[in-house]
Amino acid sequence: MAPPTPTAKDPEKNSDCIVQDAAPVVTTTCTSTNPMTTISIPPEPQPQEEEEEPYTIFSRHLKLFIILMSATSSLFSPVSSMIYLPALDVLADYYHVSITRINLSVTTYMILQALAPMFFGDMADQLGRRPIYITTLTIYVAANIGLATQSDYGALLVLRALQSSGSSGTVALGNAVMADIAAPAERSGYISYVQAGMMLGPAIAPTIGGVLTQFLGWRALFWFLTIASGTYLVLYIPFVPETCRKIVENGSIPPQDWNRSIWNARFDRKIKVSEGAEHESHENLRKARKNELAGKRSLAIPNPLRTLRVIAEKDVALTMLLTSLLTTGFYMLMVPIPSVFADVYGFNQIQIGLCYLPMSAGSVLGTIAAGKLLDWNFRRIAHLENHPVHLRRGHDLRHFPIERARLQYLPLPTLISSLVILVWGWTLSSHTSLAAPLVLLFIGGACIPAAMNMQQALLIDMYPQSPATVTAAVNLCRCALSAGGTAIVQVVVDGVGLGWCYTIVGGVVGVVGGIAVWAGIKFGPRWREERFVREETRQREKERERGEGDSNEG
Repeated sequence: MAPPTPTAKDPEKNSDCIVQDAAPVVTTTCTSTNPMTTISIPPEPQPQEEEEEPYTIFSRHLKLFIILMSATSSLFSPVSSMIYLPALDVLADYYHVSITRINLSVTTYMILQALAPMFFGDMADQLGRRPIYITTLTIYVAANIGLATQSDYGALLVLRALQSSGSSGTVALGNAVMADIAAPAERSGYISYVQAGMMLGPAIAPTIGGVLTQFLGWRALFWFLTIASGTYLVLYIPFVPETCRKIVENGSIPPQDWNRSIWNARFDRKIKVSEGAEHESHENLRKARKNELAGKRSLAIPNPLRTLRVIAEKDVALTMLLTSLLTTGFYMLMVPIPSVFADVYGFNQIQIGLCYLPMSAGSVLGTIAAGKLLDWNFRRIAHLENHPVHLRRGHDLRHFPIERARLQYLPLPTLISSLVILVWGWTLSSHTSLAAPLVLLFIGGACIPAAMNMQQALLIDMYPQSPATVTAAVNLCRCALSAGGTAIVQVVVDGVGLGWCYTIVGGVVGVVGGIAVWAGIKFGPRWREERFVREETRQREKERERGEGDSNEG
């Protein structure tokens, strides 16, 4: 027997009404002296969750284009540094100076390579990526034209410094752009493409430099760089949009009028031709946000102290130290190749340049593989921690174990890198067959950049609001330690020999790497939270001082 159906009284008609819930309406059937009637009552509207805006509105094809342009720009600094090396002897003869004096142009380049991003990185985080990209690349193109046409040693030194300032300024921007357009769950894969460009440059540049110097002369080096950078600039200015989140948020807020690309103009035109109250409301919101951001935009005075403050943070210092040691080891692998390979194997400049290609292939494969691994591990740990993963929206990483997500697999490539550096010296001193050093170059080229990519992703996650500044800080440490390492490597080799020199370097990388990973995972979250608390306290003090100032003015 079916259970009785609940009834309700209709006070007006004094009848029994059966209320049945049926989506999407509630149907009330009333029985009285009148014929049966059915009254449909609409359900109460249910509150709908407000749809969150995507992390970026850029289409997949536009993001691919931005990635390609950012990875290409990261080539200019390392290529400009390494393409120059095969021509040192030729330039010394041309200017009638010693090798020591011509090496000053290399030293000058490396000093500016470390310092310039400190200024440009801070400006890019405040004014936007496009203005700094255009400024630095214009300096770079002008310096290359000057280098290709000058005939004075003093001019060579000055123009090399300008060339370094322009090219190294782009180093701080590539990773920052990836942080602009990629949410943390997929950011490492994006960063890996920029890192691959940075690692690819030192490997292919000597080959290009050797061919151009031997067949076209040393001036062809700078004309080659002029054509490459000029072509890049011609493509960049009209087509690449502004991505800095402080300027355009997720791309939906238009940048400054003078900072618009063709994409910005097309996007604004689509908004304007849209019809309906919803589009009008959206456009009003965009205008309000634009005005709010415009009030915060001002011509920024570069402040290198921001970069130095980043380096002083405990949760950053160890990571930067390991990254700098790995970079030093990477360059120390390449330093003896021209002289040793010429002496042992009798190679000319072109053959020596070809020997860098295994490292080039390893660098590309290692960085891309590391990026994919980090993205997978991020999602895995997020699942274990019940942390929502949004590929189209941002994440609150304050209470997320980002150190574990980025550093968990770092020990393996770090250990292999230290072993490769250690074995490298004994392989060269033993004059083995060519296969041994080439295999080591491939393995080292894969593992060293992979380890560096893992740490770079962590550093950007630590400073998501200032990715260009933290990248400039990393660049400063890497360049400073690499310059010191490459400067003393020959002295150490002369003192203890190739084998023991690289044994010392490999041992230091392995020990420091182990300590850095352990300390980062164990103490990193606490150090990061302390930094958040300090920053919040500083912001509250600024707001209180601003409020007191407004009260006094009133």
